[in-house]
Amino acid sequence: MVAKIEHKNRTGCPVACSLDIIGDHWSLLVIRSLMFKGVHEYKDMLKEEEQISTSILTNRLKKLETEGLISAMTHPESKRRKLYYLTEMGKDLLPMMTEMVLWASKNLSELLAIPEDLKALLNNDPEQFIQLTLQTIEDWEEQYLN
Repeated sequence: MVAKIEHKNRTGCPVACSLDIIGDHWSLLVIRSLMFKGVHEYKDMLKEEEQISTSILTNRLKKLETEGLISAMTHPESKRRKLYYLTEMGKDLLPMMTEMVLWASKNLSELLAIPEDLKALLNNDPEQFIQLTLQTIEDWEEQYLN
């Protein structure tokens, strides 16, 4: 097995250092689920169509929490369950994630399943899409974190 290179210890390249944290597709899909889909529970993340394994999901949640992109709280209905949510650092990824969606929409449109109303909003006013996404996140936080 090849050891993973931690670029933060070797280079000051911002792309390489960012990839140390979010460079695998599972981490980005966890962030996507929290950011765009409102999926906050482990069991619901397992049900996502990409079919992440339990071990990988557990690993990515721990990694993202350790790196400060997400946090967890005890579920209000059961002390055995957790709700995961984006930290401010995690929310800062919203413009980049939106740009990824726009890139995919432009270059991979035949593969995508984006609802037409969201696709139109993304293409016509990405900044409004970002603001609506942030508002949805804030509404969830107000319900569960306050």
